[in-house]
Amino acid sequence: MRGVRSLKKPLCMSIAWEGQILRFTSPDTGQDRWNFADGDLRAPMKHPKPAGQDVQLTLDLSKGEFCSTQLTGKLARCFEGRKCIMKQQFSNKALSALLCGVAITLSTAVFAQNNSSTLVAPAPYAMDSVIVTATRTPTKAIDVLADNVYIGPEEIAQAGQTSLVELLQKQKGITVSSYGTGGSNASVFLRGTTNNQTLVLIDGVRADDSFSGGANWSVIPLTIIDHIEVVFGPQSSLYGADAIGGVIQIFTKRGEGPPRVSASIGYGTYGTSISEASVNGSSQGDQKIRYALAASQTLSMGFNTIAPNNKDGLVAGNRTGYVQDGITGKLSQEWGQGQEIGLQFLQSRLNNQIPGLDPQEFIFQQTQNQISQLGTNSLYSKNQVTDIWKSMVQVSTQTNNGLNHSPLTPNGYGPYDSTLNQKQNTYTWQNDVALGTDILQVLAERRTQRVSSNQLNYNSSDYPYPMMSFNQTRNTNSGALIYQMKRDANIANFSIRNDSISNYGPQTTGAAAYGYFFTKEWRANINYGTGFRAPTFNDLYYPSYGNPAVLPEKSKNTEAGIHFENAGSNAHIVAFSNSISNLIQVSQLNCPTGTGYFGCASNVSSAKITGLSLSGVQELTNFNFKGSFTQQNPVNEGTNSTLIKQAKQYGNLAAEYVYTKVTVGAGATFSGRRNDYLGDSTGMGGYTIYNLYTNYELEKDLSLFARWNNVFNKDYQLSYGYNTPGSNFFAGIRYAMK
Repeated sequence: MRGVRSLKKPLCMSIAWEGQILRFTSPDTGQDRWNFADGDLRAPMKHPKPAGQDVQLTLDLSKGEFCSTQLTGKLARCFEGRKCIMKQQFSNKALSALLCGVAITLSTAVFAQNNSSTLVAPAPYAMDSVIVTATRTPTKAIDVLADNVYIGPEEIAQAGQTSLVELLQKQKGITVSSYGTGGSNASVFLRGTTNNQTLVLIDGVRADDSFSGGANWSVIPLTIIDHIEVVFGPQSSLYGADAIGGVIQIFTKRGEGPPRVSASIGYGTYGTSISEASVNGSSQGDQKIRYALAASQTLSMGFNTIAPNNKDGLVAGNRTGYVQDGITGKLSQEWGQGQEIGLQFLQSRLNNQIPGLDPQEFIFQQTQNQISQLGTNSLYSKNQVTDIWKSMVQVSTQTNNGLNHSPLTPNGYGPYDSTLNQKQNTYTWQNDVALGTDILQVLAERRTQRVSSNQLNYNSSDYPYPMMSFNQTRNTNSGALIYQMKRDANIANFSIRNDSISNYGPQTTGAAAYGYFFTKEWRANINYGTGFRAPTFNDLYYPSYGNPAVLPEKSKNTEAGIHFENAGSNAHIVAFSNSISNLIQVSQLNCPTGTGYFGCASNVSSAKITGLSLSGVQELTNFNFKGSFTQQNPVNEGTNSTLIKQAKQYGNLAAEYVYTKVTVGAGATFSGRRNDYLGDSTGMGGYTIYNLYTNYELEKDLSLFARWNNVFNKDYQLSYGYNTPGSNFFAGIRYAMK
């Protein structure tokens, strides 16, 4: 029996509905929100003061507050900033009892800070998360039918010198490739699909590259991210083009409660230093103002990225370092009940050194500079129009600019500055209508894209190769209908979307998913969905390479799963089959007149990816465990070979131990053999890398942290002929107001 502790000051929490999520916020402590989800509770309710407890309850479920001086605690880890969801469905009486129970059980969180015998581990693996990306509305994870991953703030804080790509590599269903350092070009693969078959969002704004497809992962700073959601399988019926393998959405920090300041600085191997600072919070009262601002900088001297087996004509050379700067902010105002207006932005810049051959003669190895800048900005208005109708209007813009500098060669060629500038504007109107326990969503969207570049024209007959300018635009008009249904133990989602894209016509995608709860802990589901990847500007329009006749890649995905989840553990088994047609590749076939020496973009193949994914999390009093394993068969049906850079087996294991003020964790990431661009002749062997991390709390808000990646200095490659980081250590100090 856990102890009960009396508090000198009542602990008060405000209560408010946000969609289907009942949010509990502690203005006294400034802790993160607690989420109690139950889509069946929509009517206002009043509850009397429970007998025998010093608890005040005022609850009309649109706004309220309760206070307590007698608290105990199964929910101690909520005080560590976690978002918690109660998985039961509550009657009116049950909710009253629940709130009493919450008031009774909270004090163990306070008591545990001073008594190791009652400690509950803070659980970095976010058991009861709320997922937004899978349905475009906040949905408790157990009701999400698409296979997904949630990466919480605790896991991000423990990342140390780990880059965003390396953090994603540690998740189920994900493999990566890179060309060396944290600033190098990198790709992320969801369940065997390619980098440009995955849609990436930052706070709801597309962050993809219109010219060549996919996201520029290295320019996105990890330290200013709050949490990440990964949803597997085609999501084009929700988000449109490029969501064949799935969607990765990055959420930056959001303000709530009293002002909180955090800052950290650290230093490690390869001359790597990382510093970050943030402030966030909100005002109190009915017209709440929320604010958040975060900034970070990473500097690294890097290492030699060229391996002895390199086939690109490069030899081992000097270190190639990088500098990454980022800033993000949010500001919003609740000007009435259910009415909010806000703005948010992210700006990031990466200056990365890369080894390469001179761009004219291809005989002189040189260190080139690659500068990338990513910006996302949005203005939104959320409005509760009626009791059942909620509207969200968002206007967003994304800029993605790059410059590649090649120095003067000994033969007098250069220097050259190749530039690429991209801009996307997106206008979104989303309407959520509650129909009893169901939700109908009506979505209208318009996206405009513009690309301009100035690069060397290698298809020219002139020598030296001249610079060539390129400018192009296109528009996409979209509409979608989404229906979320819940009937007792049955849950289902249906969606259909049409994207009308200038110059090559409309694309229609759809999805249907059904789940059944055998018990409150056991659920099975089956999903079917279609997706497409739009040809990039490079595929369609680039002089002497683009092919206006190239068709979109299309996919049909079926998956089925069995899921178990309770308060301290979860387990998932998911089987999937994804067929992708019209693969866009470089070819000499079906090319238009004027195509250059290297060929054109053509639809020349198809792919079939089948597999099985296993994953689970177990929380014990002082321990947390996490693991995943994926067995897949990613086949290029045109050549009957394994898709480039795709492994047939991969997975992760992790364990964490918490004792009083000390946290210690260990993890392993493993992958089978992969083939690069020349098939078996560029095969890369399997690998297992081990990582360790620790955190020591000096005071309430001050802690020391350290991380040791690739403990045994494993020599492995993620792109053939390019080194990956060896054994590397990083340590620092963090101040974070709780």
